[in-house]
Amino acid sequence: MAKIERTQKLFLKSLKEKFRGQDVESETAEFYKFGGVRQSPRKMEFMKASRAIEMDRGLAMYDPERCHLGGIPMGQRQLMTYEVSGTGVFVEGDDLHFVNNSAMQQFWDDIRRTVIVGMDLAHQTLQKRLGKEVTPETINEYLHILNHAMPGAAVVQEHMVETHPGLVDDCYVKVFTGDDDVADDIEPQFLLDIEKLFPAKQAEELKAEVGKGMYQAIHIPTAVSRTCDGGTTSRWSAMQIGMSFIAA
Repeated sequence: MAKIERTQKLFLKSLKEKFRGQDVESETAEFYKFGGVRQSPRKMEFMKASRAIEMDRGLAMYDPERCHLGGIPMGQRQLMTYEVSGTGVFVEGDDLHFVNNSAMQQFWDDIRRTVIVGMDLAHQTLQKRLGKEVTPETINEYLHILNHAMPGAAVVQEHMVETHPGLVDDCYVKVFTGDDDVADDIEPQFLLDIEKLFPAKQAEELKAEVGKGMYQAIHIPTAVSRTCDGGTTSRWSAMQIGMSFIAA
């Protein structure tokens, strides 16, 4: 019993320290009246947006003060902000939901729509099997054609159905290599300069790993990867690469 009483006293002491000036034994205490959703600027923004949507479509939507647990206020505690790890930036929890966060969506879009394809095997095939010469000029010409084709334009076909450039302007292809001499001959608009994109130590390691190889960083249109399945990234890029090699 003594242990229980001691625990109760410590608990009561903590309550009094936490809620100074309030009667901790009162049945009408203000302990947990933090304002419900109204303590959150983001929730208030949601409510305002919902009212406008309801007026426009004539159908109820977001109404937490009426609907959450039958009208019990959300936030029987303080709604805390969250720190974005290692940044010192604090945001509301709602901001970290991927539906509300455009950065998260773009991050996922970029992962889904990107494929890296080596060029060495194709170049070896052209040189050894077909007797064609591969030069910086032919590579630059190929990249011109590929950046025309990759968004959804025709090259070796006749007047096929094509995509509107304004809807696929996030689509592009650039190359990277660990060979400085080769990189110097690539048009700057088509080159991913490893030394400029990474800290010195990382750039050195990456260039050593890539070596004399050349790789294409292909980013198909976001609209395509959002509409189709993940395999479309490979199929779309492969088709346009093949057509561009033929044209170049």
